[in-house]
Amino acid sequence: MIKIKVPATSANLGPGFDVLGLALDLYNTFVFEKTEKAMGRDTLVHEAYLKVFSYLEIDPIPVEIKIQGEIPMSRGLGSSSACIVGGLLGANELLGNPLPLEKILHLATELEGHPDNVAPALLGGLVASVETEGKIYTKKIPVKHRYQLLTLIPKFPLSTEKARSVLPKVLSYEAGVHNVGRAILLTAALLSGEDDSLALGMEDQMHEPFRGELIEGFQEVKTSVGKLGALATCLSGAGPTILAIVKEEDEETVERIKEYMKRSFPTWQVGVHHLEEKGARRIL
Repeated sequence: MIKIKVPATSANLGPGFDVLGLALDLYNTFVFEKTEKAMGRDTLVHEAYLKVFSYLEIDPIPVEIKIQGEIPMSRGLGSSSACIVGGLLGANELLGNPLPLEKILHLATELEGHPDNVAPALLGGLVASVETEGKIYTKKIPVKHRYQLLTLIPKFPLSTEKARSVLPKVLSYEAGVHNVGRAILLTAALLSGEDDSLALGMEDQMHEPFRGELIEGFQEVKTSVGKLGALATCLSGAGPTILAIVKEEDEETVERIKEYMKRSFPTWQVGVHHLEEKGARRIL
């Protein structure tokens, strides 16, 4: 039996569309146990598991796969990336780890389509990812301060396909300059611990204005949570979850946000998490 633990992720962080993502201490655990039965092929975990054997050009080892899930599906918290990374690592561990981490990341990106979710799921922490000419470049960004990361999760799902369908085909030069500047500012603020710059650095013009229209209460929640003391807020992944950053020691702000959400958006769930630095790993 092999157990793989994979963290949730929040990608498209602020202005870092398809580039910046971070791992959260919220997990799915995948259990792989050899079996004599025919193996199912109908889930993303199975697909990822089989991709390792296909890449190595060997027959797959039949396994029964069980999922112990904490990551909500279709909420912008990397549930599909967790399945992909879990399946790939499960197969690799079962075979004695013939594939290095770089190849696992490459296979995961092929399945996911882009690396901004799978990279932090695999590596942990805050990660910048760039794919070019068939190669994936990643850089873990050390975050100076420890924060409470609040996930404000609506009851309703939002599929990645629908969220991508509302994005414009062309953006203005001004929007590009806006996001480049904010992405640099956000990264510098997290590196240096200059919390006063986080709100400005988190502003986005590439996807939030368009995807926010699909989420009832989106702008109201973002504005209110900011006024209640959050350092910054952004859409998590493709949504509909909103991520709020709060100082580690600021329990008063956390409680104010919880009370506000319970009063104004009672069907939403509020989770309190931290940056997960280890990434996906075998635990048994």
